[in-house]
Amino acid sequence: MGREAMRDIPRSDALSSGQLQSVQTLHEGLPRVFGTALSTVLRNPVEVSLAGVDQLAYGKFVHGLEEPSYFSVLKADPLGDRLMLDIDLAILYPILDRLLGGGHADEPSPRRPPSDIELPLAARVVRLFLEDLRQAWQSVLPLRFEVVQVGSHPRLLRVVPSDETVVVVGFALMIGNRQGMMRLCLPCRAIRQIDAKLRSSPAAASGDDPTTEAGDCSPGAEAVVTLATTSIAANELRNLRVGDIIVTETAADSPAVVSIDGEPKFRAKPGACDGHKAVVLSSPSPGSPS
Repeated sequence: MGREAMRDIPRSDALSSGQLQSVQTLHEGLPRVFGTALSTVLRNPVEVSLAGVDQLAYGKFVHGLEEPSYFSVLKADPLGDRLMLDIDLAILYPILDRLLGGGHADEPSPRRPPSDIELPLAARVVRLFLEDLRQAWQSVLPLRFEVVQVGSHPRLLRVVPSDETVVVVGFALMIGNRQGMMRLCLPCRAIRQIDAKLRSSPAAASGDDPTTEAGDCSPGAEAVVTLATTSIAANELRNLRVGDIIVTETAADSPAVVSIDGEPKFRAKPGACDGHKAVVLSSPSPGSPS
């Protein structure tokens, strides 16, 4: 952070370097998880990385954003505060283009707010991010997110006082040759009220990613991922040939099931990691211990 930004922060309002580090550690696993989930939805590789964690006055934050943008105000219970999520249109429109079946246009993103058709798709991207964010925060505080307001001009939305200090967690996204930022903005007062839980969380203490814990299992346990199941007639089975398509009754967006030693344990989102097939555990399987 530059000296100019530091002068904008009252000393009594700023987080310590240790608190900032805890916030950064908490979100370090999120880019990989969200990138895998978004890649699966778009059926295109998406690179997501943690661009940095900074603190500055809220007014300075919103005045540094490009307008128009896609700016969501979030209610986070039981945190009892408002969070903000800003998505650059430079990366949002390539995402929307792929959701609409495109993905080949190289022209610059339009400088306009999303249309009525595009807004529900943009909201879908936000929900996907919030689900992975909820999992990242699970070891600190079980949060329930709700989008309470969406706008294209953040400077006009009076969410918190302009001189209040906020923490901004930046994520850099790249799809093909298109890139842009997502920024999660948290009031410092929200971080301070959960400081003890944040510092004692497993993720903050060890740097582990709480969204990828697979639970306790004995050495040599077999993990099986089931994408879908179906039944097939014996005569159809005998006539199967390479290139045939087997259609199941499972919806395309249904989660996979991860079984440990034959017992269903988790629901998961399929994807890829470092060139290997992978799954992201999204929730316990019904009937399994949470």
